[in-house]
Amino acid sequence: MAIAVTFDERVSTFGNMHVVTGSFTISGTSSAEVLDLSDHLGTIYSITVNGTDNTQMHAWLTDVGDTTANIKAAANDKSGIFMAMGHR
Repeated sequence: MAIAVTFDERVSTFGNMHVVTGSFTISGTSSAEVLDLSDHLGTIYSITVNGTDNTQMHAWLTDVGDTTANIKAAANDKSGIFMAMGHR
């Protein structure tokens, strides 16, 4: 069970919000992993994920003010892209 994450180098800014984008690969026997954004955002307000194939994926925050997000894929060993918005 592991998640490999690549963050895009440049963070976009919209007013007082930062947008972080990147890609991930969930490998091993797990179809769910935690994406840690604490090096890039102090608080996450929204996250969107999409699979790189037709695999369904979704992400959710456990609590208000989180710096991590949970990602769940419909199958194991899947890749996707993400976009997270929050405060630095």
